[in-house]
Amino acid sequence: MSSAGDGPYLTLRISNGLLLVRDGVGTWLIQGAADGLVYPAGDRLVWLLPLLESTPSDVSAALPDVPVADTPLPALARFALTAWGEHWPTLALDWLDAGWPTRDLLDVLADMKDSCELSQPLRYRALRLWRASAHA
Repeated sequence: MSSAGDGPYLTLRISNGLLLVRDGVGTWLIQGAADGLVYPAGDRLVWLLPLLESTPSDVSAALPDVPVADTPLPALARFALTAWGEHWPTLALDWLDAGWPTRDLLDVLADMKDSCELSQPLRYRALRLWRASAHA
């Protein structure tokens, strides 16, 4: 935990007063809007989950000129697919259905399609996405 230094280079509002910021050296941080404290985004993926309530195109549009692979969003999608309950995995699958890249998520989709802990609709969606990406 540290305080904000040089100020953000790029900012995206998450929710609850949290901001996703990229500093001048390309480090992704989560900053509290009220207190200005910053935390490495990769260490706090759970705080990024509300981004899944927006469409991936809306979130990507808020991060112009930044390749998606250079953001914490791929890690967020993976994290959400393996999250507890069905809410976050459902939203992550919505992102995949909307065209979010699945190539690096085939292992997670394979686990989901075979999971006895997930509902049948989630397993079916994971199977469909896994098949489409695995055979592409």
